[in-house]
Amino acid sequence: MKSELKCSIVRDLLPNYIEKLTSEDTNEAVEEHLKACGDCNEAYEQMVADMGNMEKAPAVELKFLRKIKRTRLMAAALCIMVTVGLCYALYASEFKYVNDKGNLSAAITEYTSPFRSKVDAYVLETKEIDGMLVVSFRDRARTNVNGVAFLSKGINQKYRMLGARLRTSDYSSVVQTFKDEIKGELYYIVSGYNLTGDIKKYGLDYHAYKKPGHLSEDRVRQVVMMDVENAQFLDVYTAKEMDERAKRESNETMYYQMLIDTSMYNADGIEI
Repeated sequence: MKSELKCSIVRDLLPNYIEKLTSEDTNEAVEEHLKACGDCNEAYEQMVADMGNMEKAPAVELKFLRKIKRTRLMAAALCIMVTVGLCYALYASEFKYVNDKGNLSAAITEYTSPFRSKVDAYVLETKEIDGMLVVSFRDRARTNVNGVAFLSKGINQKYRMLGARLRTSDYSSVVQTFKDEIKGELYYIVSGYNLTGDIKKYGLDYHAYKKPGHLSEDRVRQVVMMDVENAQFLDVYTAKEMDERAKRESNETMYYQMLIDTSMYNADGIEI
C-alpha cells in the first residue's frame, strides 16, 4: 500500500505530515514515498523551509509588538505618576497649614494682608468641629481688634484657609459672638480674652417678642448665662442647641428670638 501512494496524495498530506498531524501508518507511507521520489522529497524540503520562515517572521514581529506595548504601558504609567504628583503638589499648596498657633497666626496674617482690614494675627484658641478648624485671634498691636478664622482639614492632615471675620471691641475685656455655618449647620462661636478676675459668667443676649409681630413695646431681652472657666476661651455651640435652651429658660412664650449680643457678670450675677 505504501508504494502505491500517488505523488498528488503525498503532496496533499505533506502539510499535515510536517505539522505531525498524521497517523503512524500514514507517516511510514509518506516517508517510504519520499525516499523513492525525488520530486516529492524536493517539494517536502521546500515546504519545510517555507513553513520555517513563516514561523520566524511572526516571532520577530511579536517581539517588536511586545516592545511597543511595554513602552506604551511605561509611558502611560509615567504620565499617571506625573499627573498624580502635580495634583498632589497643587493640593498640598492649598492644604499647607498645621494646627500650631504660630503657623496659624502667619496663615491668618497672610490671608488678611490684601484687605484694608488686615491684621497682624495672634492666635488665642482653636477648636476642631467635624473636620473644620475654628481659630480665635486678636491683632498683636490693637488688642481690641479680634476675630475668628475657619480652616478645612485635608487628607494630608493639614489645613486650608477658608475665611476670617473681624470685630472690634470698646472694652479691654472682650467677649464676642460670631454666627457661622459649618457643614450646613449654624453655630454660635464665642471668643473671650483679657477677662478680669471678677468676670465669672458671660451671657448670650437674645431679643424676643412677647407677642407675634415686631412692636417695640413687646420686645424683651433674654439672657442665657454661661460660666467663665478661664480668662481666655473659645466656646462653640450649635444654634439649635442654644436657641432651644433660651426658650426653655424663658418664663413665658416668646416669638422671633434672635441672638444679638453678649454680656459679662460677676459671681453674684450682676452685670459688669
